[in-house]
Order: sequence, then C-alpha cells, then structure tokens
Amino acid sequence: MRLVGVSILAAAMLWSSASVQATLAPDSELTGAWHLVSVETIRPNGEIIYPFYGKHPHGLIIYDSAGWMSVQIVSDPRPSVQVGDSRDSFKNAAAAEKAIAADGYYAYFGTYTVDKAASTVTLQLKEALYPGERGQGFSLHYSIENARLTQVAKFLEMGEEHQRRLIWQRTTAGDADAVATREHGAAVIVLTAGTAQIAAPRPNQIGTCRSHG
Repeated sequence: MRLVGVSILAAAMLWSSASVQATLAPDSELTGAWHLVSVETIRPNGEIIYPFYGKHPHGLIIYDSAGWMSVQIVSDPRPSVQVGDSRDSFKNAAAAEKAIAADGYYAYFGTYTVDKAASTVTLQLKEALYPGERGQGFSLHYSIENARLTQVAKFLEMGEEHQRRLIWQRTTAGDADAVATREHGAAVIVLTAGTAQIAAPRPNQIGTCRSHG
C-alpha cells in the first residue's frame, strides 16, 4: 500500500513538473534578441494596413532566460523634429515636438510565460510608454521558421476587430558587432558590442542606426 502511495505521489509530481514546464518556463526558441521586420494590421476583409508604425519600422524585442522581456519600436518614417540630444533638452522642448517624438516611438517591458502546446506567449507588462498599459497582460500566438518569429494578436480598434502580425528576425553574433553611430555635438558616439567610444567627428557625417531586420 505504501508503494502504491509513493507511486501516485511520484506521478503527481511528474505531472505538476511537466505542467509548469509547459506553461511557465521560457521557451528556448524565443530566448534571445530579434530585430523587427514588419508590423502589419489585418482588417476583417483581409486588407493589410500600416496605421501605427509604417511599412519599415525599426525595433528590437528581447526575451531572456529568466522570464523577462522588453521591446522598443521606432516608426517609419522616423520622427525628425529637433528635440535636442539629451534628456534635459528634450524636457525643455515644445509640447508639439514632444508629441511627434512620442508618437513615433513605442516601448514596454515585463515578464513572459510560454504555452508550448498552444503556441502562445503571454506578456505581463510592468512598465510601458503608454501609462494605461502598465500592469496589463495579453497573449500572442507565435511561430518560428527559418530564424523568423511571427506573432499574431487580436485587437479591437478603429471601430473593428484587427489582427496584428509582427515579424521578427533573430539576431546573430555578427549583428552584435554592428556599429550604430549618431552625431552628438562636437563628437560622435560609436556604439559597438555593448561598449561606447567617443570619436572625433568626420566632415558632413550623418548619424545612422543600422537595423538588421
């Protein structure tokens, strides 16, 4: 009788462990960094529109192995208003310039869980650019093929139900060494592989940010 009880307990523990693994553990396929390829909004009639981010936005989403995630998206075309190059100058910019800059940017971070059986990832937002999204949670269906992550979610907006389809490309080791530069006063800040170096400006240099998506 005692052996039967031990067997039942062991089976229950195995089932519980499998259940937790299926729904809570971060998915190894998602873990890592992904560059944004496109954000499509699909109307009920099948028409694809781009009302928020344009056809060629830039962005990055990161899922870590501890269950945390973050995303940043810059719309196409990128905001081009002159709002300064520091937090202090942005704070003192005109309200209209701030609105344009904020309208062209989107970001949030939080935790995530994965249901492999249902092919869904559920996000619980901790902080977001839009204050109303803080603390919200939502799920996206996902699939991965040829190093491309496709995520789909449904939203009620603009008076109808839409599907949002986000496509991401997994970053590679080479992407981590890509150099992004931007003009910063009398010098240029060069960001590469997680480090920052200040270099003398070159004549007529234009700041660029390269996205592999």
